[in-house]
Order: sequence, then C-alpha cells, then structure tokens
Amino acid sequence: MKAGPKAAPSARGLVEGDLPESGPERIIAWIEKFIRTPKGTGARGPMILREWQRELIRGAFAETRPRLALWSLPRGQGKTTLCAALGLYALFSGEEGARIYVVAVDERQARLTFEAAVRMVELNESLSKRVQMFQNRIAYPRTGSLFQVLSATPANLEGLDPSLMLIDEIGVTDRRTYEVAALASGKRETSLTLCIGTPSPEGADSVMYELRKWGLEHPEDASFYFKEYAAPLGCEIDDEEAWAVANPALNDFLWPDAMRALLPPKTREATFRRARLGQWIEGADNSWLQPGQWKAIEQPGGVPDGSDVILGLDGSFSGDSTGLVVCSIGTRPHLDVAGYWSNPGDDEWRVDILDVEDAVRAACRRWRVREVVADPYRWQRSLQVLDREGITVLEHPQSAQRMTPATQSLGEAIANQQVTQSGHPALAEHMTNCRVTEDSRGVRVHKVSRSSRQWIDLSVCSIMAHSRARTHATTKPKRRKVVSFR
Repeated sequence: MKAGPKAAPSARGLVEGDLPESGPERIIAWIEKFIRTPKGTGARGPMILREWQRELIRGAFAETRPRLALWSLPRGQGKTTLCAALGLYALFSGEEGARIYVVAVDERQARLTFEAAVRMVELNESLSKRVQMFQNRIAYPRTGSLFQVLSATPANLEGLDPSLMLIDEIGVTDRRTYEVAALASGKRETSLTLCIGTPSPEGADSVMYELRKWGLEHPEDASFYFKEYAAPLGCEIDDEEAWAVANPALNDFLWPDAMRALLPPKTREATFRRARLGQWIEGADNSWLQPGQWKAIEQPGGVPDGSDVILGLDGSFSGDSTGLVVCSIGTRPHLDVAGYWSNPGDDEWRVDILDVEDAVRAACRRWRVREVVADPYRWQRSLQVLDREGITVLEHPQSAQRMTPATQSLGEAIANQQVTQSGHPALAEHMTNCRVTEDSRGVRVHKVSRSSRQWIDLSVCSIMAHSRARTHATTKPKRRKVVSFR
C-alpha cells in the first residue's frame, strides 16, 4: 500500500471478468485471479492452486454446502496461506455483512494468518484500494463485511455470527472453544465452520480425533466434509514413497531434505509420525511412559501385610479423583492401590474425606507405615488430624522443585525395571493418562488438559510414595519410627 495518508476506500466492486457464477470453481478462479503468494516458493506471483488444494475446496465449498468440514494434513502444506486466501475470498464475495473469522490457538498463530492476508491485499492494488486495514481486522465497506482473526478463547467467540469460521490448528484447540465457535454458526443460509490441523498431540482426548472418527464412520453425512492426508499405517518412518502420500506439497514447496534432517533420533518417532506423516499414534507423543513399559513391570498381588511401606495420598474435592497408593520399602519397591475415590459424573458429588482418613488408618493397621506423603492442598486439616494420631505425615507440595526429581526417579525405575506394580487397572489407566512437560524448571507429569476426565492422581501418589520409599531404603534413620494400629 502507498505511504502517507490513506484515501477513502473505493466503493466500486471488483472487476471479476468471466469468473464462474457460484460454487467451488468460482472460489478457485477468484483466488487464482486476485491472490498473490505472500512468501516462499512463488512469492509475489499469482497463487496457483494445486489440484489437491482444489479438491479440498471442492469438498468443503460444494454447491450443497456442508456446515462443518475437517482437513487433516501434516505440517508444511501451506494451511495458513490457504486459510488467508479463503478468508479474503469470503470477504469480497458480495455477501452483505459477511463475517469471516480465523480462529487460531494463540495470538502468535493468529497473527501469522492475519499477516498473510494483509500481505495478499498489499500485493494487489485492486484489493488494497477497496478495504480498510486495522490492527486485527480487514474491513470491506462496500458490503459492510469484516475479516477478523481471533485467538481461540471462548470469551472471544461468544455472540458471533460467522459466514465462514476457519479454525486453524484444530488439533490443539480445546473442546469448549471449539463448541462455542461451532455453535456460533448456523444463523445464515450458508455458513461453514472449517477446521484445519495436524493430528493432535493429545491423541484420542481431542476434538480433532472425534471429528475424524465421525468422518470415517459416517461418510454419508452431507453436512460434514472430511479429508485426510496421512502415510499408510505400518510404513517405515524413512519411506519416502509414504512421505509423498502424506505430503501433497512434497517436492513442490516442502522439501525432502528438510524432512530427512529431522528424522529420529533428532526428533521423537511419535512426534515425526504425527507432524510429518499425518498419522494418529497410539497414545500421545508427550506420553510419560512408552507403550509396554508399565505392563513389563507387572507382578500381580499386593504388598505383603506387615511390610515397611510409604503411603502416597493425592486428594481432591469434587472434580478430580483421590488416590492412596502403598509402596514397599526395599531394593525393588512394589506399588499397589490402597484406596481410590472418583467422581462418577455427578455434579453434586464430593469426595468422602472421612472415608479417606479411615482408609489411611486401615492401611496403618495392615502395614508398618513409615510415612504418609501427601500434597497438603485442601487437605491440611486431615493431615493434621492424622499427625495428631501419631501417624508420620510429610507434606509434599506439587512444585516443580519437588516433583521433578521424584518424577525422574520413578520414570527411570520403571524403564530399568527396578520397581514392580500390582496390575491394578485404575493405576495402569492413570499411568497411561500421564503427559510430560520438560522445560527449564524440570520434568513434571500432567493431565492431557485441565478439563480432561482422564485422571492421573494415582500416578502422582506413586511418584511421591516411590521417592520417599527410595529415600528410606538408602538412608539409615537415626530413629526408626513406624505406625501400626491394632
């Protein structure tokens, strides 16, 4: 755009020539006529859509328009650029009061899409002289239409009336945000919510997984369009023919040498398969344990009565579950569940605190409890009550400083088979649910998402109990204190 004061936007419509009257072929022709590639391969030149891109548009923008669509592609296929081009087409489509929203997972991603759209407008004077551009939106005064980019938070999406809702990176968009965005549509005769993304790192506990599952199981649903690019299941990770199946942009604007440069061990295999081959993997690529690790240390049966043990307690109030894990003290500790309380799905449910306290007392009658290690959050009173009864209680807040060494200790013990577990199904489920974060503060486990009902509380109990059991096994106490109720 020219420097200096901006002139009022032209009120004249675009001179479109002999474009098709309607449908996906009109969208394809409009993009190729008015959009210039903003960067990379072919920068500044006309945006010539590849046949695979045309097929995506024909499916999502068919004459009988679906209301919801999902495109699943690996990274590097130009999803953001295509989003921007589709948004601009909808802005200039002639619909009065059109509202085009691009929803991205965070402000940074949102800016990428918006900056691509701005650059496309700047590269074509026919577009630039007809719009007003602001910090986060492009206005087309002739029809009172807006193209706006929003970060994916429910508060940003309430009350919208979209003609076209583009959800970029649906694989990492949380469920509530997706639902608010999708439910905003439907107030116009033709409106579309188009979800675009790469297979989710959250695996089956993601909106994208459920949409994909619906698309595979219900191909007859005309209200939903689904297209997936993925490598064949079971392919070798370095099979370049499989790469070509998954990556339609390969050897065009995605280069094989760049993919080779990131093959494992430079990246984790699960991450590479998800991000570069478009594959959904068993479990998530940030899972704490590798497949089969937990099963490999199974030794059915509990901790023998009378053994020296540590109890790990992770309490909740209503939303999560509450767990009590017993860990034997020795050269090869054994883990088992001593108590478990979970919300059955009742909004009125509250954990029975007295029942949890009684379970601790019962454990002290069964084993020689050296220590109860627990997160004091919301459970301070119970821990004080137990302490006054003579039970040794150690508070273990869930800080990175405390949890990092404890998490690493149990993780290494599992990998090296220096610990065993009873095979309790709830404990196995919680271990499978654990995701791991590693940053400058260290390594911690967490749920798939804060709202997820895939609990990990028994895992947290195990981490704390194993850490203290190992300390007791390797440190000779000056004074042996145990608690046993008879």
